[in-house]
Amino acid sequence: MPRAKLPSLLAASFILATAPAWADSPIVHRVSVGGPDACAAFGFEHPGCNANFSLIAIERSDGSVTGHLIDRLGKDDGFHAVINCLVVDGNNAWASGVVIQGHIGTTSQVGRPVVTRVQDNGTSKKDPVDKISYSWLGDARPCTMKLNYQLLDAPDGQVKVD
Repeated sequence: MPRAKLPSLLAASFILATAPAWADSPIVHRVSVGGPDACAAFGFEHPGCNANFSLIAIERSDGSVTGHLIDRLGKDDGFHAVINCLVVDGNNAWASGVVIQGHIGTTSQVGRPVVTRVQDNGTSKKDPVDKISYSWLGDARPCTMKLNYQLLDAPDGQVKVD
């Protein structure tokens, strides 16, 4: 059976941009991440060694959370999750949701919970590097628990926590 390609972050942004009327509620928090995964943690030095990590999560004043996480683990492996939980605490953010498309090897990840943590350390070259955690597939604990997931350097990506 042929494997479906995961949608791009552009496609995820389009989905958010065409959201229904509940989107009229003002945005309280917005988190975005884009770039290659945390390669140094895997012993690689080149960008993109573990493909791509893209996250956009929005919390609105009515308490609703929308967003998407796309974690490409290699040429053919990875997943796309819908985000339904977001917590921002200073420059840290935790997001969780449910996988709607993707696989690792031959194993489907659809329906599995996923949670991740990111840290925005600024945009200046003088600032410390931004950080991301692994995407914890199968971890059903909600992001509201603000678990202390290990953070890994993401020197070739950008994390923005508002």
